[in-house]
Amino acid sequence: MTRPTTLPATLTVNGEARPLTPGLTLHALLRELNVNPARVAVAVNDDFYPGARAPERTLEAGDVIEIVRIIGGG
Repeated sequence: MTRPTTLPATLTVNGEARPLTPGLTLHALLRELNVNPARVAVAVNDDFYPGARAPERTLEAGDVIEIVRIIGGG
């Protein structure tokens, strides 16, 4: 009897699938990506946050994260 194959849990970051490490938080993801939270805005599913004020929330399989770099100018 063949067992069903379990696919690894993933989330989507800026349109690309990434494996989800259990317990991964939004701040930990930004650190993994070497992203300075003060210089980005972040959307998790339909919730938008300035990166430095993003909540310390645990990410879940299927979450869609968009990270947008803030560019200053004048």
